[in-house]
Amino acid sequence: MKKRLDKSPNLWYNKITKGELNSTNRERVDTMTKTDKMTNRKALEIAIAAIGDTNADATAKLEKMIDQLDKKNAAPKKLTAQQEKNIAMSGEVLDFLLDHEGEGYTVSDLLKSVPVLEGDSNQHASALMRALVLAGSVEKYTDKRRTYFRAVTAA
Repeated sequence: MKKRLDKSPNLWYNKITKGELNSTNRERVDTMTKTDKMTNRKALEIAIAAIGDTNADATAKLEKMIDQLDKKNAAPKKLTAQQEKNIAMSGEVLDFLLDHEGEGYTVSDLLKSVPVLEGDSNQHASALMRALVLAGSVEKYTDKRRTYFRAVTAA
C-alpha cells in the first residue's frame, strides 16, 4: 500500500503495512547451483519405480522411451551455418596472425587488415578473437590500455 511521507508531499514510497510480506524476508533460491534438476530421464525412472511389476506393458513402454531419449542425446550435434562460417573466419584470422608473427593487432586493426572481416562488426570480431584465445591459438595482451592479439607459436 502506498502512503505519503510527511516531509515532502511530492514523494511517494512503498511502505510495508501489517500483513504484507517484506521482499527481503523471502527465501532466495540459487538456480545456478541446483544440481538435482528433474530431467525427462529421471521422471521416467521414477515412473518405472512407482509402477514396479504391476503393469508390464507400461514398464516396457517407459523403458522404450528412455532408450529413445538416450539415442536422441547420443546423436552428434550438427553445427549451424553461422557456426561453420565463424570457424572459417577464425581460421582466416589465425592464418593472418601467423603470417605476421610477433606483431600485435587490435580488433580494429584486424577489421581493416583481414579481408574476411571487412564490413564485420567490432563485437563479432572480438567474439572470434575470444574464441581463439580460449583455444590457445592466440595470445591476448594489453599495452598502454589497448588490447592486442598475436599468434601463439610452438617453441
